[in-house]
Amino acid sequence: MTLEDKAFAARKSGEITDSASGFGAELLITACPLCLYNLNRADGHGTEVHYFTELLAEALGVKE
Repeated sequence: MTLEDKAFAARKSGEITDSASGFGAELLITACPLCLYNLNRADGHGTEVHYFTELLAEALGVKE
């Protein structure tokens, strides 16, 4: 996403979370730290947003 145009980032993040929710997604995974930030701020559907390493750690059984 972008740091320069916050309105654009918010709009696009909202579109992503709306689409994911429309398809029944319960979880979004990203490899981009800035996308993680923007998607967490935009999500109004209760969809969890995680960084890909969190999913990897869970799959490998890594404890916090």
